[in-house]
Amino acid sequence: MRTKKNIFTGCKVLAGGLLLILQVYPIFYVIMSSMKTTDDFRHLASYALPRAVDFSNYIKVFTTSPMLTYFKNSIIITVGVLVPLLLISFMAGFALSKIQFKGNKKILSYFLLGLMLPFQVALIPLFTIFSKMNMLNTYPAIILPQIAFSLSYSIQLFYSFSKFLPDEIVEAAIIDGCTPMKTFFRIIFPMSTNSILTVATMQGVFTWNDFINAYTFTRSTDMKTVTLGLNDFVGFMGTTDWGATFAAITVTVLPTFLFYFFTNKYMLSGLTAGAVKG
Repeated sequence: MRTKKNIFTGCKVLAGGLLLILQVYPIFYVIMSSMKTTDDFRHLASYALPRAVDFSNYIKVFTTSPMLTYFKNSIIITVGVLVPLLLISFMAGFALSKIQFKGNKKILSYFLLGLMLPFQVALIPLFTIFSKMNMLNTYPAIILPQIAFSLSYSIQLFYSFSKFLPDEIVEAAIIDGCTPMKTFFRIIFPMSTNSILTVATMQGVFTWNDFINAYTFTRSTDMKTVTLGLNDFVGFMGTTDWGATFAAITVTVLPTFLFYFFTNKYMLSGLTAGAVKG
């Protein structure tokens, strides 16, 4: 009996180790490759370690490419998407969950229809509209479509979370004299930290890594985002500076890693637990 238990434990440890390698190795490979020189790429195997730790590729990224401008654009777009998205979707999800009125189920179903509409089908119509309105190469042309296509998923998450909020809390606040808006911002909003950070992290990563939206609605270098900026290291006839490319990838994904590192404990907390603790 003990032998079977030890074998089962060993299999679990082995499976966990393999899963850890599969998760960590791509990150390790990108960072390792960012320190390789051109000579290393030519003469070493792709999985081999660099002959020496070399940070010249990182210096090249910031001296030969306007990476800081790309970072500024990505930060403006990410904040411009998240702030209105979280506010609108949280208020809509909470209202549809707690306020009983005729047609609220149909309105929720209408929002959920957006989950079945792929973003790609709207690219050409949106491009035509923005072109006629002279909105191409502007922040609103990138921000507005991302807010619209993220609403369905975000409203669904906030609706599900709000179902677990006790009605007695809202009723007690109203009895104590709070208006609906004060109840929402002073009581419900602070209680919903976990769900807000969950939606913010998920949608923030999607927005930061977006390529097709920024590529369609921008043409100028001044409006490029970090994902579009990776193309700067592709030269004549498709030749690629792989060292600088891997260094640029490392730099561009670093903010999302840091954001997830500092917020993952809130994301892993249960939505119901967050409501009760509040």
